[in-house]
Amino acid sequence: MYQVGDQVMYGVHGVCRVVDQEERTVERKPHTYLVLEPLGQEGARFFVPTRNEAAMAKLHPILSKEGLEALLASPDVREDAWICDENQRKQRYRELISSADRKKLMRMVRTLYQHKAKLSAAGRRCHVCDENFLRDAEKLLTTEFSVVLDMEPEKVRSYIRKRLES
Repeated sequence: MYQVGDQVMYGVHGVCRVVDQEERTVERKPHTYLVLEPLGQEGARFFVPTRNEAAMAKLHPILSKEGLEALLASPDVREDAWICDENQRKQRYRELISSADRKKLMRMVRTLYQHKAKLSAAGRRCHVCDENFLRDAEKLLTTEFSVVLDMEPEKVRSYIRKRLES
C-alpha cells in the first residue's frame, strides 16, 4: 500500500503525490481512499478507492534512475513496431496510451521517431494522428522521467531522443 508522501504514476494522469488517506461513507459503508495530487496541476485531486482493484492497478511507483536507464537500454524498446494499416495503428496506439505501460510507450515513441525521420528524409510529413500519439506518449513519459532525472521536461525529450537513437 502507498503511504502519504509517496510519488506514484496514476494511469494517464502522470506523476501524483499521495497527500492523504481518507475514510468516506458511501451507501452507509466506510471506504478508504488514497488522495492524489498530480504534480504541476494546482488544486486537482484524485480519490482512488483502495478496495477497487481496477483503480488501484492504475497506480505504480515511479521508476528509479537505474530502472529508467534499464528501460531505455532494453532490447524490447528497440523493436520496430510500425503498423502499416492506419486504423489498426490508431486503435493500438490508443490502447497503449490508455495502458500507460512504459516499455510499450517507449517502443511506440521510438517507432514514431524512426517513421518521422524516414518521412522527413523523403520530404514528407508525418500524419497528424501519429504526431498527436507521439505528443501524448512523450507527455506521459516525460512527466515521470523529469521527476526521476530532476530535469525540465523539454530537456527530458531530447535526452530520450538521444538515448533511443543510440
